[in-house]
Amino acid sequence: MTTDATPTPDAAVPATQAARMQAAVDKAVAFAPPFLRGEVHADDMAHTMVGAVRTYVEQEKALGSNGEPHDRDAQALYGTLAELMACGSGYLAGRCDGACVARTMTQMVHEFGGR
Repeated sequence: MTTDATPTPDAAVPATQAARMQAAVDKAVAFAPPFLRGEVHADDMAHTMVGAVRTYVEQEKALGSNGEPHDRDAQALYGTLAELMACGSGYLAGRCDGACVARTMTQMVHEFGGR
């Protein structure tokens, strides 16, 4: 009996690193409008931001990567993921307030929301 040792990619996981990064950004950006309208608490927004980045990191680890960008497209998004993590985790640690999260997400929506 033979087996294929190559892992089968999960259809839900985007194929390229940049696409996985973009999916993380998109998840946070999609959650932002209700937060910015005051319908969602900053805690929930921060957890969404951190969770999106953690999902990306888990996907990269499953693919044998440490998450560092591999190409120009991924490099362009790497700072955005760092900002999502820093802002979300900073809020959750009490180092900033909901207004700070709102400023970050307003910028993210302006930059990535119209795609």
